[in-house]
Formats: sequence, structure tokens, C-alpha cells
Amino acid sequence: MADIVWPHSVIDVLLDLTPKVQEIILDKVGRLEQFPNMYPTRTKGRFRGHRWLLAGNWLVYYRVVGDTVYVRALWPARIPLSGDTTADGDD
Repeated sequence: MADIVWPHSVIDVLLDLTPKVQEIILDKVGRLEQFPNMYPTRTKGRFRGHRWLLAGNWLVYYRVVGDTVYVRALWPARIPLSGDTTADGDD
């Protein structure tokens, strides 16, 4: 079973989201304890070499080192339109 490490900066972003979106992200990331390598690895771009998963309207980037999952970033999966209230995943 893998340990999951969350940096303070990612926790700060997570806490700014609605409880529903937090639950979606925490549920998906929690699965990594059993299956840390189940998601694909980016081959190019800013997070090259990181694994990623889609949780609602958020991308979660992480790395696996041994038996530890390091969550590296939460990134919006889409750019919200002006006045769009569903950007946090409540749609």
C-alpha cells in the first residue's frame, strides 16, 4: 500500500474548492494507495514524466517513487468562461 504525500501548496488549492469537488479529488487520489501506477504518464509539456488523473474538472499530477505517491499539482482541466459557475466541477 502506497503512502500519499500532499504538499502544503496543493492542500491550499484543495481547500479553496467546494466540498463536493474536494470529495471527488480525494476519492480518486485515494485509489492510488492500492494502484499508484494505474494512470498514464505525460510525455511532454510542463508536467512531463508525471502521472495524471482527471477528477471532475481538475487534473491531478503526481509522481510515484517506491511506495510513495507525491501529489505535485492540481490544474484546471478547462479554462472557465466568464461567469461560468461550473468550473469547480459542480456541473
